[in-house]
Amino acid sequence: MVSYKNVKSTISSSKMGTTVIPTMIVQDILPYGPKLSKKVDMSAVLPFVILPLLLVIATISRSVTIVVMIFIGMGAMYAQSRPRQKNRSPFFYSWTLSSGVCMFLVFELGVLRLLEITQLENLVFLLLLASTCYFFYKMRAVADFELSTGNSKGKEYSPVLTSDSYYCQICQLEVNERFFHSIWWDCCVLRPNYSYFLAGQVFAFATLLYGTNLGLTTVCQPFIFYETILMPEDCTDVYYDFNLAICFVACVYGLGYVLVTTLVLIRQLLIYIPKYSEPKWRKIVNVLTV
Repeated sequence: MVSYKNVKSTISSSKMGTTVIPTMIVQDILPYGPKLSKKVDMSAVLPFVILPLLLVIATISRSVTIVVMIFIGMGAMYAQSRPRQKNRSPFFYSWTLSSGVCMFLVFELGVLRLLEITQLENLVFLLLLASTCYFFYKMRAVADFELSTGNSKGKEYSPVLTSDSYYCQICQLEVNERFFHSIWWDCCVLRPNYSYFLAGQVFAFATLLYGTNLGLTTVCQPFIFYETILMPEDCTDVYYDFNLAICFVACVYGLGYVLVTTLVLIRQLLIYIPKYSEPKWRKIVNVLTV
């Protein structure tokens, strides 16, 4: 609500021929607008500095590339194994975003610069990437809606949980129909948004596999695997040129993401897909047995 003093100060300033609106009135009228005094969270900015620096360092030699990739993998394993209540930082979500941005920029500005990828191949890559971004965006949007206004909204704390609820230590909310919390997407995966999560993982796997194959067969010596499908064979000369080296390192980093995405999909297949489809199969069985 706009106070009388703020309105009075606005009227008095307008009489003096000025068009300055007090900050208090702007904040009262636009309570969800940008706040001038908001501080930048350094943990959300650091991945956009650390990851490009690590990738540049990895271009020095093959041994340095191996050390850097092992270091990144051990860091990811440590973050995943930490207690959940310690993973409330936006650092992990920013790391996911910075990884996608870095690999995309290297592909578009580095790999395409070598003029060995056709426009059709680039179009397929962009379509896969756009689908991946769409499904993960919908996953977060549905989760935000469900946790704020939907049926999945829980309480801030409840000493007695119902059979279909779970207290998320990261969100600090009692969440209904919760499967798990992904620190890399800073989002609770619920029954309403699980299909978007699964589709996003499938398209991310296809995008990474297709993009890394295009990149490696461009900067390395390829061989014909089957008809028009090429595979990299000899990559010993990539470290003599920085452009080739950064493309190669980014592709190796992308292969690490392919491995992680494969493990995630296997876990979904064994644990969460049966859990997600159980109510639907139960309805079908009930209909058939009536």
